[in-house]
Amino acid sequence: MPAALPTLFPRPRELSRRDGFLPIPAQPHATAQFLANLPATIAEAQAALAVQTSAACRSECSAHLGADSYTLAIRPDGILLQASGAAGLLYGAQTLRQIHAQNPDALPCLEILDGPDLPVRGFMLDVSRCKVPTQAELLALIRALGQLRVNQLQLYVEHTFAFPGHEDAWQDASPLTPVEIRELDAAGAALGIELVPNLNTFGHMERWLRHPRYRALAECPQGWIHPLTGQFKEFPGTLKPDDASLAFVASLLDDYLPCFRSRQVNIGGDEPWELGQGNSKEAVATHGKHRVYLDHLHKLCALATERGHTPQFWGDILLEDLALAQDAPQNALPVVWGYDAGHAFQAQCGRLQELGRAYLVAPGTSAWQSFTGRLDNALTNQTEAIGAARQHGARGVLVTTWGDNGTHQPWPTAWLPMAAGLAQAWSFTANQEPDAVAACRVLGGLAADDARAVAAALTHLGRLDHQIAKANRNKSLSWDFLTAQPVALAGFVAGVTPAELARSLAYLEESAGLVGAIQDNRVRTELSVGLALARAGFLRASGQPLNATAARELRERFEHTWLARARRGGLAESVAGLGLG
Repeated sequence: MPAALPTLFPRPRELSRRDGFLPIPAQPHATAQFLANLPATIAEAQAALAVQTSAACRSECSAHLGADSYTLAIRPDGILLQASGAAGLLYGAQTLRQIHAQNPDALPCLEILDGPDLPVRGFMLDVSRCKVPTQAELLALIRALGQLRVNQLQLYVEHTFAFPGHEDAWQDASPLTPVEIRELDAAGAALGIELVPNLNTFGHMERWLRHPRYRALAECPQGWIHPLTGQFKEFPGTLKPDDASLAFVASLLDDYLPCFRSRQVNIGGDEPWELGQGNSKEAVATHGKHRVYLDHLHKLCALATERGHTPQFWGDILLEDLALAQDAPQNALPVVWGYDAGHAFQAQCGRLQELGRAYLVAPGTSAWQSFTGRLDNALTNQTEAIGAARQHGARGVLVTTWGDNGTHQPWPTAWLPMAAGLAQAWSFTANQEPDAVAACRVLGGLAADDARAVAAALTHLGRLDHQIAKANRNKSLSWDFLTAQPVALAGFVAGVTPAELARSLAYLEESAGLVGAIQDNRVRTELSVGLALARAGFLRASGQPLNATAARELRERFEHTWLARARRGGLAESVAGLGLG
């Protein structure tokens, strides 16, 4: 009879069951030795491909297979693992290990043909909005991403790198050092993951421009009006598009890029909100905001190419006017981002395909500005993005998780959407149904039983927002309720009924039981704090804010969980944003 179908993650493109089993005698039998010595790094995979053998269990180079692809055949008399290169062989070895773990005594006979839908399968982590993970956490993340077949990692940086001579910008941030970057770079390369430098160079420069030393580089040195909210912002956030700013950016790139072996760099360029309000006001009035933006983008991209790097840039300004997309630097790779279900990925990707542009697509995990995550939005957002990427010939996907306004979310709330999106980037059709347990097992390093408990809790918590009909873009109302200034709170509560608030609190009580069943102390504590923060938000919206003692205790719990995974720099700022006193 056919062997049972193994549970694999990511699910392979094609799997065919065959009759019979391959016994695994004890060591030193050749079959057991082959399984014990499967490659775990790119170097080991390269060495395995260099060996020519006719043994019953063997690895072979097969040039007809696509990049990163492999085939696996398990028969009653042996194993044949074929790939065109080291990455494919490494991925095939990962699959074979999963099969062996589920069948330690005899492997089910089967055939697998597997390979990626998209050449680039990337992940981007925000390490600038207060929280910089410890080096141990970043290395653990790289190991997990290797199991998810990620081949590109970006750490979003504004100021959290120890730029020499710029201590005033990063001294309170516990920044990444050149030595640490090189260690992460090497760890990624060992698993086939390219660590691509990511440094914003136009907008989102508030961490620099708030200091008097850099203020002259700002578009609006004396502050500015946010075009979406009408609010006055004291500290500038956008560099003025001139030669002085270019020289400043060039100096940062000269310090940063040598830490990486990658020949790419993401120069950011998103959301230059002030453009046209200050230094460039006359130019924008004459030529238009998009033309001024594009002219400066060309110069920023030139800084990268002059240093031997292919630039990536966030494509939001470019894609505000699809007619101008053809005028973007031809040697640069736009990254099309959008984080809400229903984003116009089809139109934007279709336009870039018409122009023959190479590009990436960036959906998100919907974890930020939330204490519990927005799971269904994330899953829909990623499916729409990756579907459009496949349909319109994108080079790949960059799944993102941000830390807007302080990175208040527990890290595990990103796991389910993160793994779901990356699995779809590998094989879209085979991974339509998320595997929440596998996500927790891989990203949390958890045993199977606890992975199931964490998956159940995260799935439940991730749907907390559905208890209230009202929704705000890109964040959870529970987060708004807790973090809003007193004068703004009424606006967030408007339209929310007492019954909805009560229902949300009851839903959190149900969640508490699921969280309490988690055995891993760190994950249980993190999710408990997230739950408590959401509860505090609903209570505040109900007119029952935490008293001073309860607020202090919750703040201390938040600080404790933060330090379990992240450096101290940025913690005080993040806590201040919670409004817990």
